[in-house]
Formats: sequence, structure tokens, C-alpha cells
Amino acid sequence: MLVQRKPSSNIYGGCITRKNPRESTTVRQPELNQEDLLRRITNRIRQSLELEEILTTTVSEIRAFLRTDRVMVYRFHKSGSGEVMAESIQDNRLPSLKGLNFPADDIPETARQLYLTVRLRSIVDVAAGMIGFSPMDAVASSDRPVVEEFYYRPVDPCHAAYLTAMGVASSLVLPIVHYDIQATPSQERLWGLIVSHHSQAHSISRQELQIVQLVVDQVSMAIAQSNLLSQARQQHFIEATINRVSTLLHSLPTIELQTALEETVTALQGCGGRLYIAPYKTADSAEVFVYGTQPSSWDGQIQNPIEQHPVFSAWALSGIGNWESGIGNGNGNGKESISRAKHVSTDSLAIPNLQQGCEPLTTTNLYQSPDLQILTSAFNSTAIRGILVLPLYYRCGFLGYLSVFRPQVDTETLWAGQFDPSAKQQLPRRSFEVWRELKRGESQEWTANDRELAIALGRHLAMAIEQYKLYSLVQSLNTNLERQVEERTAKLQQSLEQGRALERITKQIRSTLDLKTTLQTIVREVRHLLNTDRVVIYQFASSTPGQVIVESLNGNCLSILGVSDPQGYFPDPQRQLYEGGSVQVINDVSQFNLTLEHRQFLAAFQIQASLIVPIGVGAQLWGLLIAQECQAPRRWQASEIELLQQLADQAAVAIQQAELYEQSCTAAATATAQAQKLATVAQQQQALFGVITKIRQSLDVETIFKATTTEVRRLLDADRVAIFRFNPDSGYDEGTFISEDVQPNLPPALDSKIYDHCFGNQFAAQYHQGRIQAVADIYNANLSECHIQILAKFQVRANLVVPLLKGGEGTGTPPRLWGLLCIHQCRTSRQWNASEIDFVTQIAAHLGVALQQAKLLTKTTQQTEQLAIAFDNLKQTQTQLIQTEKMSSLGQLVAGVAHEINNPVNFIYGNLAYTSQYAQDLLTLLHLYQKHYPNPNPEIAQLAQSIDLDFLDEDLPKILASMKIGTERIRKLVLSLRNFSRLDQAEMKPVDIHEGLDSTLLILQHRLKNKPNYPGIKIVKAYGELPLVECYASQLNQVFMNVLSNAIDALEEYHTIRLLQGTQIEESQITIRTGMKPFVGDRENYSMPLNTIQNNASAEDVVIQISDNGPGMSQMTKSQIFDPFFTTKPIGKGTGLGLSISYQIVVEKHGGVFQCFSKPGEGTEFWIEIPTRQQACRATEANSTNQVFS
Repeated sequence: MLVQRKPSSNIYGGCITRKNPRESTTVRQPELNQEDLLRRITNRIRQSLELEEILTTTVSEIRAFLRTDRVMVYRFHKSGSGEVMAESIQDNRLPSLKGLNFPADDIPETARQLYLTVRLRSIVDVAAGMIGFSPMDAVASSDRPVVEEFYYRPVDPCHAAYLTAMGVASSLVLPIVHYDIQATPSQERLWGLIVSHHSQAHSISRQELQIVQLVVDQVSMAIAQSNLLSQARQQHFIEATINRVSTLLHSLPTIELQTALEETVTALQGCGGRLYIAPYKTADSAEVFVYGTQPSSWDGQIQNPIEQHPVFSAWALSGIGNWESGIGNGNGNGKESISRAKHVSTDSLAIPNLQQGCEPLTTTNLYQSPDLQILTSAFNSTAIRGILVLPLYYRCGFLGYLSVFRPQVDTETLWAGQFDPSAKQQLPRRSFEVWRELKRGESQEWTANDRELAIALGRHLAMAIEQYKLYSLVQSLNTNLERQVEERTAKLQQSLEQGRALERITKQIRSTLDLKTTLQTIVREVRHLLNTDRVVIYQFASSTPGQVIVESLNGNCLSILGVSDPQGYFPDPQRQLYEGGSVQVINDVSQFNLTLEHRQFLAAFQIQASLIVPIGVGAQLWGLLIAQECQAPRRWQASEIELLQQLADQAAVAIQQAELYEQSCTAAATATAQAQKLATVAQQQQALFGVITKIRQSLDVETIFKATTTEVRRLLDADRVAIFRFNPDSGYDEGTFISEDVQPNLPPALDSKIYDHCFGNQFAAQYHQGRIQAVADIYNANLSECHIQILAKFQVRANLVVPLLKGGEGTGTPPRLWGLLCIHQCRTSRQWNASEIDFVTQIAAHLGVALQQAKLLTKTTQQTEQLAIAFDNLKQTQTQLIQTEKMSSLGQLVAGVAHEINNPVNFIYGNLAYTSQYAQDLLTLLHLYQKHYPNPNPEIAQLAQSIDLDFLDEDLPKILASMKIGTERIRKLVLSLRNFSRLDQAEMKPVDIHEGLDSTLLILQHRLKNKPNYPGIKIVKAYGELPLVECYASQLNQVFMNVLSNAIDALEEYHTIRLLQGTQIEESQITIRTGMKPFVGDRENYSMPLNTIQNNASAEDVVIQISDNGPGMSQMTKSQIFDPFFTTKPIGKGTGLGLSISYQIVVEKHGGVFQCFSKPGEGTEFWIEIPTRQQACRATEANSTNQVFS
């Protein structure tokens, strides 16, 4: 689709690769056989009547034949624009254009005319800048069309730019022309184009062009075939709609004008409609049937519909013309004015122009007609835009209007690239990205098919309206007649006192409860009292004609006992009168207004006069009490009528008593049966309650199943009750009986495996939906042979199977078929009643609850265990946090104390050297004075003697030397405290392990030295050469403190025990060894002797061994020393957290090893192994789970 500025260049582009336009087209042999291609296309057209499938197959076959990147079918719209209807693309080499529209300027009118008149084909080679044209002779003598030579010229730059923007380097275009037989007159029309695009230069041979042209001809025939199919479908739709409306109007007892209007509006795709029936007489009012969206009244009065507006009436009946000629195109010109209709009075429209026929008048948008502005106010509040109005006539008589409304619609069009629809395109588009154009408030056009359907439906509506008016007239007359009959009947109802006879009859009625005897007494007494020829009681029937059930007659009259009334003898209006208590008095049959059938029936039984009184039981009409005169007409008196009414009331009482008696007997029988049923139900409910109780008392599924099967078999008196469970992964084809209660003499089914491959495919879904199988006899239930064999294996004759569903409502999981509850009757066949089925169903439902509860119990148990573990972890973490906080506080305190001590000590230490020097200088000066002044002043001599100057001279240097030694010791202690706290090394840093060990020993020095009652502990250091180790220094010092403190505690306690026992006391000793050890990847061999420590340059782990010669410990104690809160010390002397926290520091935080080796009497050794580089440790931890060594 190309925007062209030169008329001669406005061709939808196709390409061919050519070096010279004068050279002939390069001929290539097609890889696909011509006949095969045509045969496939022809077969597709024959096999499918759907045009879309044919076009899809066509583009796919042509693309494969031409070996191009894209082949598509483009269809023109009436406006000149078009849409890609079908498309085939090779490996997404080009973007898809299917469903996109192209504006009319892309293929100008001149190009479309050439496509139609000479069937011009075009080939474009963008790289060569050439375009070739080939007109085709439409009529050829041979089977194949004659292909003319191509004529080449340079391609227009806009055309080339257009194709380049689409990514096309070469293309081929062939027109699709078909013969439109629906047009008047029929003619050829340009339907669309077949276009081949290639992203590279591509040549087309003459033979290929001929083959593609033949395919295009086949597509043209398929389009004609599709159009005929669409026309046939539309005609079928019209006929079906007419038949439905005709049935509503002509084939039903009543004329359904409202329903017919709804069908008409729906068929014409309207949003509302009106059927206006003009008044039959001047004094009458019009009748309007409405459906859907409606306009408001034109003058605000509901009784004045819009059809009575002068403008509407003048337009619809004056024959001015169709609005569509002026405004149907939506341009709002409104050329044909109907302004003169505004001045026509309503009276002048009483006689319509009957020569206009029944052509519908349509408008697409009523707001775009200036002549109808006066009516638009009635439509402003609605979405109505289009109107179809059909005047209705019957035999030259005007009946009314059929109006159908259509709403405004919003349309969306997908365009290939954005453009200005209001302006002509001058330059090719740069992009073909999808552009959505949304138009709101658009109008829908009325098609010729719509008008044809409206005309056909209008004819039927006109005939129906004529019949409707006649029916209304007859109904009005019948209403007047019924009113007259009611008035006459009311005048004939008078009171008649017949006390004695009435009392006698009443006693007779009360003396017996037999209905027939009572009724027979009534008719006999009435005939004697009235002295008439015949008295009968007639009983109505609900589904069959009524008849006479009792009779008393004179011997000369014919009997009508048991005779049914002819059809229509008691019409509905007459029965309604009887239901209201009305009495029919016929003094003379020959003078009474009766139907022919009624009169013939009365004459056949010699009836000359009759008196009919209804018998009502409650609010229902039960029958009639009829007195008949057969000899001659008779004028019935008011007293006779009143007597008959009173006796009819007594008959009603007798009938009611008899019916109550029968009902009481029936109720007694029913109550007895119900009592038995309730007893059974009570037993079932008791058993059900037992199952529920068992479920509540025990969550063990096996116990519940066993109790349930036993109780159900006892209650139902069945031979076997079993629970069958499907194997979870079998697809419901396999399963096992997991619980059973069975008669002793029958084969057990427990633990029997069942394989039924039909169940999963055919019945599993049904049982999942709650299917229940109740089989009275398996051999007469049309079961499959394999099913019968499985049941016969267990001697089953009748069975009841109910599904066991697990999960469902309230559980948060969808229901799942878990198994089956099976009830077997083996001795004989059995009919399963509803109560038994309901009972078993309830049992199955509660077993499903038990299954769910068991699942929840298991889940809850698992969650409880997980919560217990989580609680222990939390408790341990909290304890560790507290201990860590304590150690942190202690470290801060120690660091603060060390700092405060360090300042004055450093001051003292720094000045001791000067003090010593100054003292020495003073003593030297004193010695000089003594040398040169041997005889000092007596006062000086006395002071020297009092202060013992010689002793001071000797002791002062010693004091100063001791002070220096003391300050140095204080400085070392402060340094040890700082090293132990390591506040400056809270993060992981390279640390000297020996420095941490020495600092810890220095802090514990007061516990190691001897005391008056304790000889002290000897420390043996066997330090190896260690590199700096990456670790948390303060935490590791805490580990050393915990291990050494426990060793000191054990040695002190051991010394006390041996002292009390009087045994030989050995010197207490703690040995500390350090060294390097090669890294063991799996960390499985930890029980290494001390001599395995190596000072190896390739080693990666540092090992610290701390051992003592204490009492050792038992295996049980050793297995618990790393557990939190475990301690062997007295209450108040230990928390049991030291070694547990130490284990976490070494193993979890440093990825190391922390082991204890000990035997009673042989001492204890702790093995601490730390990686020198934590990165290697972390890599190991990523591949294995932390191990707990205890």
C-alpha cells in the first residue's frame, strides 16, 4: 500500500530482480508441481465452505511455492481502504500485517481501476529501482490465461521508500476479481489482491506467474462460492425469523404481539422497538407495545406517543421519501426536506395515503437531519441513533407502525501506521506500527437485508393486528353477555324454608360416614321434596371429564348415571361462576342461551328445565347438585333454589366429613409406616452418632474404620461392609480393601488388591462428583463382564457403593476421591431403599471428616515437633544473646578498668627512671658532703641518726627497683586484660592465638598459683609455630576461658576428693599444645593422637589441645557436655552454657571442630580446630551440613 503522487505509479508494489529491463524474465523451474498445487487448493475449496480457511491455505501454499518471506491476501472495502485477511510468513522474517487496515490513498482509484479492467499484475525490484507491469487478457482460448510480456520502467521513489519502510526488497501483486451476481446488474468487482513480499531480491518466472494466476482464479471462484453461502445463510436466517414470528402470531391460542415485537427487534439487531396500533374508532385510544430502549413522550404526556406527533405522522404516511437519501451517509446534509409536514394538522392525517405500500423508512443518524430536530428532544436521554419505521396496512386499511431503534456504537480500526484520515497523503509512511483508531458515537447502517426482513415481518404483523382487533371486539361482547347472566342468576337466588325436610336429611347425613350412601340419600330426598323427575350429583375431575356419581329419577326417565359430559359442556367461564357459588336456573331449555353441543346433550336425556347448585368443599369446587325436569319446562321458585343450596351445603359437609374420615384412615396407615421408618431412622442416627463419637474419641483411622464397618453391617443386616482405598499413584485403577466386617462363612476381602482399569477412565470423575451406585442384582444391572467377575470373586449379589471424599469445604483443599464404602449382600439380591442410601451417604461423609481429622492430626503433630525444635533454638539463642551481652559488658568493663589503670601506671613507670636518677644524684651529693665535711652540725648529725641515713642510702635504690618491677607487672596485667577483651577486634581479623592463650592464663593466674590449702596448678606450654588466624578474637578468648576454667574447677575438685580419701596426691597439671594440621575435606577423622599435629607449611587448620590430669568423665557425661544448661556443678556455681556457647563459636561461627576426649581416671582433653582462612571453611559449609559432635 503506497502513497503515490503520480497517477501512473499508484500500484500496490511487487518486485522482480532484473539486471536490464529489456532482458527477459529469468526463468526458474518451480520446485512444486503445478498440478499438485492446484489440486491442493481445489480440494481445500471443496472440503471447506469457510473462506478464511481457504485463504489461509492459499497463502501458505503460494509462499511455499514461490519461496518468499511473506504472502498475504488483501481485501478492499467500499471506501477504497482495505484489510489484510490472510497471511503466511517464513520464520518471522517480516513483521505480521494480518488484521491491519491500509488507507485508500495507499492504492489510489486509478490503480484499482487498472487492477479491475486489465487485471494488471506488477513486479517491483527495489534494489534495481525497476517496476514491471503485465496486463492479462481476461478471455483466453486455452485453459490457461495468456500472460503478456512485462513492461518495465523506473519505480517511483515514493513507492520504493514505501516498500523499504515495510522491509520489502521485492514483491509480486496479482488482483482478485470476481463476478458479483448479487449486484444489479451483475458485474465484475475488484475484491482484493494477492501480494508476495521478499526481504531480498527475488526473481519470478513466467511459469511461476502463470501458476499463481491459476491459483488466484481458484480463489476468485472460492470467493463467489463464499458469497453464495453467505447469501444462503442470510436467507435462511430471514426465513427462520419469519417462521418464529409467524408461529407467535398465528399458531398459538393467543396472539403474542409483545413476544413477536421482541423477536423482531432482536432479529434486526435493535436496542428497542415499538408496535403502534392505531385506534379502531375515533373515540378509542391507541395501543402501543414497547421493548427495550424507548424515546420519551414528545409533549411530556404519557398518553401521547411519539407516533402521534404531526411530523412523525406526516413523514411516515405522506410518502415524501426515504431519509437515507439525505442523511444515511452520515454527512448531515438532509437535502430532501419534509418541512411541509410540520404544518399538517393531526386531523388531516386521519385518512392516510394508502398508495405507498409497506416500504420501510430508515435513517442512520436522526440527529444529522435538520428537518427532524423537533423530534430529537424525545431521544436525547437515550443512545438511539438509527430508526427504521414501517407503516402497517391490511387490505388498504392503515393499522399502525412498526419502529425499530439502533444505538450508537464505538468502532475500533487497526491501521498499519499512523496517518491523518482527513488529509490526502503526500509522502510515504516511515513506520507501519499498529495504530488504533477509536471512533465513538458511530451509527449503524440499515442494509437491504434489514429492509427485506422488516417488510416480511410487517406483513405478518399486519395480519395479526387485524385478527387482534377482531378478537378484542368479540371478547368485549362476551364480557357483556357474562355480566347479563350474572345479573339474571342473582335475581333468581332466593331463600326457601324447608326445615323439616332439611332436618331429616341432616340426621341421615350424620348417621353414616359412608359418602355414597349419604349422597344417595340427598338426591332421593331432594327429588321427593321438589317432586321433580331427576336429581343427580355431578363430580368434577381434574384430569378427566366429570360425570354423574349418584342419581334419583322417576321411572319414566332415562338414567344418566356414570355418563361423562361432552367436551365444552362446562366451559371455563361457567366453572368460574360455580366456583364463586353461583346457581344456574334454566326454566326452559328451549328458551335458554346454550351452545349447540349443550342443547343436543340435554335433548338426548329429555331435559326440559334444570336447577344447578354448586357443591364446594373448602375453597374448591367439588361438584354440582342438579335437579332436572323431563316432562315439561318448569319455573323454579326461590324457596326451591334456597332448599337446594342448603342441601348442597349439607352435601359439602358430608363430603368433607367422609374425606376427613378417609384422610384419618390414610393418616393412621401413613403414621404407622412413618413410625416404622422413624424407628429405622432412629437406629441409623444412633449408629451414625456412634460413628461420630468414635471419631471424636479416637483419631486412629483403623479403629474408626473397624467400628464403622461393624456397626453398619449390623444395622443394615448386610453380609459384608468394607472400606476400599485407591492407591494414590494408580489413577484410580488400583486399590486395596483396608477394613472389613463380614459374615464368617464368606471369603474375606481384607488386604485384597483390586485392579480395575475401567474405573479410572469411566467412573472416577463421577464418583468424585458424588455418584452413588446401588445395584439390586449385579447380573441384571448391565454391568461389564470384568466388573461382574471382580464382584463374583467375593460372592457379591447386590452392592451399594458410596464414595469417600477427603478434603473439600472448610478444609482449604479441594475434595479428592480417597476410596469407597462398599455394602455387599451375598446371599440374595436386595433392593436398597432411600433411607439406607442416605444413611450410608452420611456415614461416608463422616468418614471423610475422620480422614481429614487424621491428616490434620498428623500435620499438627509435625508442627508441634517443629515448634518444639524452634522453641529450643529460640531459647538457646536467647541464652546465647544474654551470655554474649554479659561477655560484651564484661569486656567493656575490663577494657575500661585496664585503661584507667594503664594511665597512672604509665605515669609512674615513666617517672621511675628519673626518680632513680634524682635519688642517686642526691645520695652522691650527700656522700660528697660527708667526705668534705666529716663533722657536720650537731643538728644535722642528730637528724641523720634519727632517720638512719645509712639504711636509707642502702634501701632507697632497692625500693625504686622494686617499684619498677611492680609497675612492669601491672602493665603486663593491663595488656593481658586488653588482649582478652579484644574490643578493638570485634570483627573477624588475623589474630595471634598464642597471645589469646597467654592473656587468658594471666587472667586466671590467681587460680593457678598455690594457696595455703592447695598446691596450685602447673601450666605446660607446648606451642608450635602458628600463622595469624582469621577469627573473632574476643569470642575465641571466651572459648579458652571456658575450657581452662572448667579444667581448673575439675582439678580443684579432684584434689579435694583425693585429699579427703587420703590417696596419693599428684601435682595438678594443664597442658596446652598448638600446631598445624592438614585440612580434612569430609571432617570425619577427628580422633587423632597428639603427635598428629604438624608444623606443616601446607596445613590449613590450627589445632589447640587443652588437656588435664584430672578425674576424667563418663561416656554419658561426655555425650551431654555440649548440651545447653547441662552442668555437673552444684546449683549456683554454673549455668551449663559455657561449653554449649563455646561449641557454637568454634563450629558454627568459625567452621571448626570442637571435640572432647575423656575417660574416667585418665583426665580430659579438648581438641579445638580452627581454619586459618575462613573462606575455605565457608566453601566447605556450602557443600555439607554442619555436623554436631557430642
